Amino acid sequence: MSLVYALTFSPIKLYLFSNSTNIPGVNYQKDTLMVTRLNKKAFDSRLTDPQTAIQVAGNALQFAKRINHLPGIAEAYRVTGLGFSYLENNSMATKNYIEALRCYQQLNDDKNIAKTYNNIGSLYKYNDPDKALNYFSKALKIAGNIHDEELVAGMYFNIALIYSRKSEHNKSLVYFGKSDSIFRKLKDTISTIIYLQNTGRVYHKLHKIDSAKSRLNRAIQAAKGLQLYSTLSGCYLTLSYIYLEQGEFHLAEKAIEEGLKYARKVKNPVLDNDFIRVTYELELKRKDYQKALKYLSLAYHNDSLLLNENQSANIEINTRHYLQQQKIQEKELIITEQKYRAATNRWIITSGILLVLLSVIALLIWHYLREKRRKRDEIIIQSKINSLEQKALQAMMNPHFVFNVMNSIQHFMNQADARTANQVLSGFARLTRKHLEICMNSTISVHEELVYLQLYLSLEKIRFSDKMRYEVTIDKDIDTEEILIPSMLVQPFLENAIWHGIMPKEDGGLIKLQFTMDGTDVLISIVDDGVGISNSESLKKTSHISRGMALIRERVGLLNRLSKRHIFIDQQQTGEYGTAVLIRIPV
Repeated sequence: MSLVYALTFSPIKLYLFSNSTNIPGVNYQKDTLMVTRLNKKAFDSRLTDPQTAIQVAGNALQFAKRINHLPGIAEAYRVTGLGFSYLENNSMATKNYIEALRCYQQLNDDKNIAKTYNNIGSLYKYNDPDKALNYFSKALKIAGNIHDEELVAGMYFNIALIYSRKSEHNKSLVYFGKSDSIFRKLKDTISTIIYLQNTGRVYHKLHKIDSAKSRLNRAIQAAKGLQLYSTLSGCYLTLSYIYLEQGEFHLAEKAIEEGLKYARKVKNPVLDNDFIRVTYELELKRKDYQKALKYLSLAYHNDSLLLNENQSANIEINTRHYLQQQKIQEKELIITEQKYRAATNRWIITSGILLVLLSVIALLIWHYLREKRRKRDEIIIQSKINSLEQKALQAMMNPHFVFNVMNSIQHFMNQADARTANQVLSGFARLTRKHLEICMNSTISVHEELVYLQLYLSLEKIRFSDKMRYEVTIDKDIDTEEILIPSMLVQPFLENAIWHGIMPKEDGGLIKLQFTMDGTDVLISIVDDGVGISNSESLKKTSHISRGMALIRERVGLLNRLSKRHIFIDQQQTGEYGTAVLIRIPV
């Protein structure tokens, strides 16, 4: 049984199913059994070897398509999605789950519809717990209606995970308890092990350390016999944090070593990087700042690679895109069937009706081609925006800035100022984590933007001391949690204000960052009393244009092409000295 019924998607096709027993060269009964065996083999290996699960499910999908066996096709898609889900490839998981859901809905298969809802909910559990809870509740309702205890237990378990994610730990334990009572009744050993792992994590969050350790160690002993490598690595990761909090550094190091061994067996780069992060925190607590800096740099490098691999893994956008593609193809199928019926009956159609029909068909084709061209242009623009967002990410956390921070840390360490070195190192770690969080989305809340900008300004303040001062104000009418703005838009202007406005002044200066509302628009102003943009340009030895500024203006231009309400940016010198930047964003 699977606690988390996960998802996958190949290019969407609409299948017309007929009596497959008449297909030449096909032994329908034998091939159907082969499809069932392959799907079961793939499902059984999803936890221990997700790559093998994907490969075997792919073979099952080929057999099922050859004989037009819809249940086998649906399950192959779903199991492939499970494999991609355990490999953290949410984009491919989403594609396969939606294709599986479409097939199961054609079959009116309530049990597997519930499983697939559960799978989709599992993809949302980290970035949108409320939406995940909605999918799990749908699945639980169906499972209850069909009296499927195994499914009900899985739903209880996943709902418990969501409440744990939302820090409602006592409610989480209630649902974990409901699921475990069914697991034990069904003698589901694997699910009981995973129950111990997850409740151990909850007890850790509740600071009931003895209970947490007991459950995690019981899970480890049982999981080793079944080679549940993902579960083993997860248990050791939680134990390493427990030992770290208790100051038992040797035990923490041993837990990290064991967990990393199992994480690499699963070949999950996200798990691998989690252990690098906890190693960084271990060295930071040991006050070995040189090693801590080494692991932080490695984690930052790995996060960048993971970001590049998963830049398109926005579940909501992918889901909406593939559902739209299905609707378009269904319309094409209807049009094709209409053409066929018209062709078979054209001997009774008068010449006038034929002309009208041909005109309608031509109009539909023209409309379809026009819509297809428009969608293609939108996809091209969105692709350019995604590319510019990636370049903006690289420009914001540029090597020059990173190396300057590293040099600052080294300077304070050489000065035996461990407190300031630790302050800079911790600030840089928080800035890097927040930087990677916000760049995963095209839009972020005003609150997230403020947190990131204040982290950046505070780090620069430590580096430049009294030479740079800053003030941040926000209008009380702004709902910082609800209002969304494009990510990675403001920081390059602050960086320009520091480096081209304040730094050229001998006595330094002040930067004022202000967020206000003007009707339904958010106004962001950045004002400095530096040398002034015109003076700064005249002081430059070359006509170099800031890469960050060029990326922002190109990206804003593309965003404005996709929206009727445009973003406006105005930048000018305020007088003899000083520069003011005004960004107007419609919401």
